[in-house]
Amino acid sequence: MSYPAFEQWRARPLDRVTLSIVIPAYNESERILPTLAAFAVAVSAAGEPWELIVSDDGSRDGTADLVESLGWANLRVIRHANTGKGGAVRRGVRASRGELVLFADADNSTPIEELPRLIAAVRAGAHIAIGSRAAEGAEETGKSPVRRAVSGALRRVTRAVTGVTAEDTQCGFKLLRGEVAHDLFRRGTLDGFSFDLELLYLAARDGLRVTEVPVRWVDAPDSKVDPLRDSVKFLKDMLALRRLHARPARAPGDPMHLAVVTAFPPGRRSLNEYGLHLSRVLSEKEEVRRVTILADRVAPELAAQDAPNVRRIWEFNDPLSAARILLALRRARPDAVIFNLQMASFGDRRVPAALGLLTPLLARLTGTPSVTLLHNLFETVDLDRAGFGGNPVKTAVTRTFGRVFTRALLGSNLVATTMPRYVKLLRDRYGARNVFLAPHGTFQVPQPPRPFPDVPTVMTFGKFGTYKRVEVLIEAHRRLLLRDPRTRLVIAGSDTPNAPGYLDGVRRACADVPNVTFTGYVAEEDVPGVFSDCTVVAFPYSATTGSSGVLHQAGEFGRAAVMPRIGDLADLIEEEGYRAEFFTPEDPDSLADALWRVLGDPRQAAALGEANWRVAAGLPLADVADWYLLHLEELTGRAPTPTPAQEAQA
Repeated sequence: MSYPAFEQWRARPLDRVTLSIVIPAYNESERILPTLAAFAVAVSAAGEPWELIVSDDGSRDGTADLVESLGWANLRVIRHANTGKGGAVRRGVRASRGELVLFADADNSTPIEELPRLIAAVRAGAHIAIGSRAAEGAEETGKSPVRRAVSGALRRVTRAVTGVTAEDTQCGFKLLRGEVAHDLFRRGTLDGFSFDLELLYLAARDGLRVTEVPVRWVDAPDSKVDPLRDSVKFLKDMLALRRLHARPARAPGDPMHLAVVTAFPPGRRSLNEYGLHLSRVLSEKEEVRRVTILADRVAPELAAQDAPNVRRIWEFNDPLSAARILLALRRARPDAVIFNLQMASFGDRRVPAALGLLTPLLARLTGTPSVTLLHNLFETVDLDRAGFGGNPVKTAVTRTFGRVFTRALLGSNLVATTMPRYVKLLRDRYGARNVFLAPHGTFQVPQPPRPFPDVPTVMTFGKFGTYKRVEVLIEAHRRLLLRDPRTRLVIAGSDTPNAPGYLDGVRRACADVPNVTFTGYVAEEDVPGVFSDCTVVAFPYSATTGSSGVLHQAGEFGRAAVMPRIGDLADLIEEEGYRAEFFTPEDPDSLADALWRVLGDPRQAAALGEANWRVAAGLPLADVADWYLLHLEELTGRAPTPTPAQEAQA
């Protein structure tokens, strides 16, 4: 089957490829054809839509003409002046179209049959998979004693000087995710033998996941590598890496590199969706060159789908999270970092939660300007209902430490809060002058709402088990069924970390209640359907702990809200203009009446939904991000210098 697949590949150009293979070539006319034949037959048989790029580095022996004469439909030749192997690979990568990019040597020293293991490593979560002659299980044939001794010494020096932990940096058989390859080679500067080391140095500094895969390797008799001469050049390049990639001097108007510390999907911690959308809208701004996301750890199979700019480096309830974040900031060297936090972001145990809250202050003290977005304050949280209660002594101690760590958070360069009364509280009680208001905002620019479902549907959304409990909503649903037996109740979401197993217990207890659906965790791509398929969004809360993202989402999708008039929910109604029907907290009769005022009157459902949609449309998160950028540009010294005409106008 290999040869027919090869014939089809060489005869018909592919519109889309998932794999690009780049071969750098310099005066390779005597040995490149067997390599191309081996690659073409082996890879075509694997069923991967692919392309082959030969990057000719100024050959004088007709290599480029020879390769072009093959006339294969999915083979391209790039010609350029001689710059070195690194320059040739860089040009080939820039021309590549694949979701995966492999570069491999023209002498096929690492047989192409090793490729499937590298592909498996990348698709299992690595950003880069490197063929390694030093990993356990590797096989080397024909390597001279001199090259073996020099290679071993260079590996030890490399780890000590650069921090690159890969055992074999120089094997010319490396597979990268396409977007990673384009980014790293765009930033790379070395054109010679040391370009592999620079690639891995940048990857290590960015926190990318690099996997070494043991491979077979055969030393080609006519290798162009001179062990002693190239080793001296390699050492010089190694020592120059920090200078070559030092953070450039800041200039007014230059785009920024921002880091965002946040819980992040598919992780299920609080504020993960907000972290996703805040990072997205920031990355779309022309003032931002790059966003690096320092996120909470998830299972490897989930992390495998992360974008290249996501670094999974801290863990809920890990006392070392602060140290891990600071180390990641040191490696990434952003111009500033935004912390997307609530008081329990780093843990539901007191010590890791408290230590994590020191991170913004420590970031500032270690040289990274920090902005902390606080979604709630200790003073406004009902600790018992939020899962941090206990006996009165422990509660008093928690309150005291809460005030201490609020002061620590105010040690950030800037602190943003989502509620005006939070700004007032921090200024009045703590004397803070570095606090500004940054409204929650709507994740997406709202599209016209979809029609209501034919069946009256109540939906509640979130993480349940402490101050968000659904028993009262289920009891209200029983009463609604007496008015309209078609009524559906959708409980969308999962347990809060403080109440594992809560929803499973509720599901068992209400098994006799008809028309109740538990969705479990709702992935980001499924959120629009959950909101659009309901008539009204219910908030069965007994307390609040911050600006409600769910209310903003209800507005985004043009849905009515039914809620208690308490805490931050009441503030949002008064300050941002959302509208709702209200009920007495924890009273199922009051909740059923409020829900029926919406379900039983399509005009009221439409009026409330339209009002909330208009509020949401008036303040998208993309506009809130502009407010952040104004503060960040001033903080980092990148605010554009006004022209004389602008100064006169001001």
